[in-house]
Amino acid sequence: MTTQYSPLSEFKTPQRQLGASNRLDCWLEEQAFLAHFNLRGDPQNSDFLQAVKKQLGIELPLLPNTVSFGGKWRGCWLGPDEWLLLGPRRGKPFAALGRDVSAIHHSLVDLSGGQTVIRIGGPAWRDVLGSACTLDLHPRAFEAGRCAQTVLAHSNVLLIYVHDDERGEALDIVVRRSFADHLLSWLTDAATEVGFELHRPRT
Repeated sequence: MTTQYSPLSEFKTPQRQLGASNRLDCWLEEQAFLAHFNLRGDPQNSDFLQAVKKQLGIELPLLPNTVSFGGKWRGCWLGPDEWLLLGPRRGKPFAALGRDVSAIHHSLVDLSGGQTVIRIGGPAWRDVLGSACTLDLHPRAFEAGRCAQTVLAHSNVLLIYVHDDERGEALDIVVRRSFADHLLSWLTDAATEVGFELHRPRT
């Protein structure tokens, strides 16, 4: 049986470092081994939209920079005809979705091995990202159901506002595998002042 290694498997976890105020105001963890699908198609084609809903249980978001949720899947708007789909790998969802859209003009690419997700939360996560992100991450501008493509610490990323069931609001950072170690190193360094905990990857 082949052993799977996440993009951040060599990063030492767990870690815990108190900040300047003797607090831990930030936490981070990798959301490992998710399915990452890039999907393109005609948002005006009802058969295309229904095929996605049938297989993944989500309605593709049609408004710019929005996210739709359904069960364990998320659909993130990347462009007028492009989405990133995130969810569990079990059940061969790529093959199932590909089969249902096979007769419809589309593009479906499995990016699962080339990307990962770093989740960051805690009272100071906006402050940590603010030192290298030009986006306005204040709740009035970046709230539930929103996503945005940007550059963070010289890495192209997709930011997704999420609500962690156990720990409240958080941010998912989708990053290419080759930049994941660099980005997590930058995040932990930036979080040193406020204090952070780096958890083991969640699978």
